[in-house]
Amino acid sequence: MFGDWEEFVAFQCSSRWRFVFALIVAGLAPLPARADLCASADETEAFRLRHLQSRLMVAALSCNQSDAYNAFVTRHKPDLSQFGPNLVAYFSRVGGGLAALNRYVTELANAVASIRSDDPQAFCAHTWSVFWDLQLDPTQLRTIAAANPIPAITQPALCTIAPPRPAPPAAKAPQKQTAAPGRGAAAQ
Repeated sequence: MFGDWEEFVAFQCSSRWRFVFALIVAGLAPLPARADLCASADETEAFRLRHLQSRLMVAALSCNQSDAYNAFVTRHKPDLSQFGPNLVAYFSRVGGGLAALNRYVTELANAVASIRSDDPQAFCAHTWSVFWDLQLDPTQLRTIAAANPIPAITQPALCTIAPPRPAPPAAKAPQKQTAAPGRGAAAQ
């Protein structure tokens, strides 16, 4: 099969490189979604609203749209305050807790700021139209949130089966109480 030693060595080296290359390619392939990393419907909605709020918050600070942002927060306060516990629940369930949530929110704000710095005029025009659409029809909040993800920051996929919920704390078994012997009954 091999005419000489050099041909054999060349084949072995190329085989090793093919193996290394295959490992690298395999490492780049997306991993199958883990069920415990997917999100419930409420958690998915919370991620969408957080993305939208981060986009609008950056617009408030960098596009001189703070009045529009304040009106948005005031009008949608019930919806916005509802998603916080859902995000906490997600990061508690998948690991990392509040520290992971804080990192996520920071990465989200940085990604939005990057989008804004790439094309400030287009970013500010877009967020102004979002504020305007929400002002005209506040019931479109969830639809608008779904249409405005931050592409650089991924959101977990919606679970096809319900994600595991943390077990409630175990209730302590009631302790058997024994009554102390009554003095009056024994003395009679």
